[in-house]
Amino acid sequence: MPRIELERIEQAEDQAQRSTESFDRIAFAEHAVALVRPAGTTVAICGGSRRVKLEAGRVWGRGPSARWAVLSVPRDASRRAIANAVLELGIDKDRPWVLDVLLAGANAEPKEP
Repeated sequence: MPRIELERIEQAEDQAQRSTESFDRIAFAEHAVALVRPAGTTVAICGGSRRVKLEAGRVWGRGPSARWAVLSVPRDASRRAIANAVLELGIDKDRPWVLDVLLAGANAEPKEP
């Protein structure tokens, strides 16, 4: 029966990744990346289909600190899922308050003039 337990855990994780809240998810991801400012990393943000997904790697030929990342954000992604993915870009994980700042900053998203 372990398989049933794993399926329940996966379903719970999928639910935590989703939200019915109405907001611009790509703009939120851009705002989160701007707050985190991963040094030496070029980040591409695009629409995703199922889950928030971050893929990253090294840019060969540009030095040891040059990196790339692609953040896929589906239409039903939650703010928390997006923020957690952005935090994986390599910032200091010993700063637990960073997630709170990203989520609190959601109310302060830049508005168009």
